[in-house]
Amino acid sequence: MHDSTPTHTPIEANSIYGGLVSAQGLDLDQFESITTQVQAWTTEAGTRVKFVEARGLPIVDVVLRFKAGTAQDTIHPGLAALALHMLDEGSRHYTAAQQAEQLERLGAIFEKQIRLEHATLSLRSLSAPAMLEPALAIFTDLVANPAFAPLALDKIKRQLLQSRASRERHPVLRARSEAFRHLFKGHCYGNLLGSTEQGIAAVTTDDLRAFHQRGYSASNLEMVLVGDLSLAEAQALTHRISLALPQGWSATDLPTVPAPISATLHVEQAGASSALLHALPLNVRANEPEFPALVLASDVLGEGLESRLMVELRQRRGLTYGVHTHISPLRAGGLLTVEWEVAPAHVEGSQELVKTLLRDFIEQGPTQAELQLARKQLEGQLLRGVAQNKRLAGLLAQLTHQRQPDDHLNTHIARINRLTPTDVRAAMQRHLDLSYSVQVSVGPSVEQRPLPVPDQ
Repeated sequence: MHDSTPTHTPIEANSIYGGLVSAQGLDLDQFESITTQVQAWTTEAGTRVKFVEARGLPIVDVVLRFKAGTAQDTIHPGLAALALHMLDEGSRHYTAAQQAEQLERLGAIFEKQIRLEHATLSLRSLSAPAMLEPALAIFTDLVANPAFAPLALDKIKRQLLQSRASRERHPVLRARSEAFRHLFKGHCYGNLLGSTEQGIAAVTTDDLRAFHQRGYSASNLEMVLVGDLSLAEAQALTHRISLALPQGWSATDLPTVPAPISATLHVEQAGASSALLHALPLNVRANEPEFPALVLASDVLGEGLESRLMVELRQRRGLTYGVHTHISPLRAGGLLTVEWEVAPAHVEGSQELVKTLLRDFIEQGPTQAELQLARKQLEGQLLRGVAQNKRLAGLLAQLTHQRQPDDHLNTHIARINRLTPTDVRAAMQRHLDLSYSVQVSVGPSVEQRPLPVPDQ
């Protein structure tokens, strides 16, 4: 796989792709090593756990990631989001005010978020037993024993409807939502917002209790701990949380995504600019061997001021303030997306330009200089991710959800360092097909103008 002899004529080193000023004079082949000792086990109740002992600060971070995202909504779109947001609205033992007051008094921080594939709750607490024990008791109680009071449900429904309406008006989020709706039509991924007005209105407290018994069961949980704990203390803590939760259910496997169909979609919306998105289906899981090559490709395309897309759209033509690529490695089938904003008169021209740049990149692959810079950027991201306990806990939760091996943090840089431009090009050509492109624009319809002449 690691043949360094290109099968295509490389781009000249002094072109806009090869002459990276920031890469000159740097030894981009020297990578710092990362050594993070990750302990892993499964509790008796079936919870998968990752733990890193970090004694530098008297703090413990706990992350609970349940496979209870919006893709698990089997009754009403909005049920999963309501279930999560109702957890800190009172339990069988405490009111919502008592929960908030006690966590604040203990200096503990509670956070939650919902995504397509998971619902995540986190707790950050001081590690002293006088602080940690009561904070964990409140945290465990609100996750395991929610009251699901009708009055609280009415309030959260109103808040979720307001949030949904706000997100629908946001041009970038609306473009993403349209791309998912088209590419995943009929699939549980198709509703990126995770709810509908009708679904939210239909949810009852009985629905919430039934969903909680399934989605928030111990066997449906991946738990991460990072901080000032011994292994024995961490095992005891995870055992306590796991036993407090409902038992004996796991999320069902997601159905196969439908075959992709290309499309160019426009959503009419007033505004001074248009939000654009170009999406390519990417049916590669994050723990598959070729995924790192695709991450590198995405980084070369749209990460930083000297990425290919940024050079062409911003530096040479002044079309946008920023253009970014992103890989979404979902379980049943992901996407590579390009997002940018332009003046409404340059929508069609910039769409064609991005498609041409993608086609050229897939055919030719990156240069060695581009690949070196992308490696350093990814290394920097990883180093920042393990440098702080909270970031490390979030990163471990993500890697656990992706089914990455326990030594991923320590070996990832070495793996991406072994990849050649030929490897990256080959991975793109196997997994990215422009004939399945979905282009979305959100903004006003105006007469189109030619793109500005590029600066040399």
